[in-house]
Amino acid sequence: MYRRDYLLRLIEQSMAVVQKVMYEVSQRRLEEAMALLTQAMKQLLGVGSKLVHALAVKDLIALLSRDGEVDQGKVLALGDLLNAEAAVWKEAGQEVAARQAATKSAELLLTARELDARAELKDEFQSRVQTALEMIGRSRMEIGLMEKLISYYEETGWFASSEDVLFHLLDALEEAGLESERMEWVEIGIQMYERWLLLDEGKLENGNFSSNEVETALQELKNQKHLTGN
Repeated sequence: MYRRDYLLRLIEQSMAVVQKVMYEVSQRRLEEAMALLTQAMKQLLGVGSKLVHALAVKDLIALLSRDGEVDQGKVLALGDLLNAEAAVWKEAGQEVAARQAATKSAELLLTARELDARAELKDEFQSRVQTALEMIGRSRMEIGLMEKLISYYEETGWFASSEDVLFHLLDALEEAGLESERMEWVEIGIQMYERWLLLDEGKLENGNFSSNEVETALQELKNQKHLTGN
């Protein structure tokens, strides 16, 4: 009960800040909105927005952990604040900064979720990840984020989305000249489709996919693997 109350309190506090931020945005007081976010991040983490963005996600996770356990309440709260920051940047016409804040939020949430995937927090994480992804939009995602989204979408049963990100990732790795990493993901994709072959048609359809599409995609990746001699 204590843990649940603690989580709810942190979420309520972050949402109260977000409401104040969005009010400032509605009044076009964007500097005031950003100041509120920086203050809230300092209270939560001890560091402001600039350092949050300068730190790698693994270092943020360390800041959000105690005795080796990730504080998921703080993760969710920081996800709220980063998503709000993305909204402020977007309102200011700073699309690149908005995507950066949303990307940091998504990567943080997905990484923390992998480390502690408690069922009772599933909806809390999904709603925040979805908000971040909507902020990112259809712009080219970073490779690290795409790698995490593939397994996330598979676990949540969004099979068509998982496939879409996989092939975007393969294209991005090819463009970056990262052929060995690309072939690793071809192999991961093959294993993923082989798992999907074991699923019933109804479950695949719920994820906007079908067994025929699984077989087609699986064969395509096997052909790519064969062409490289692996």
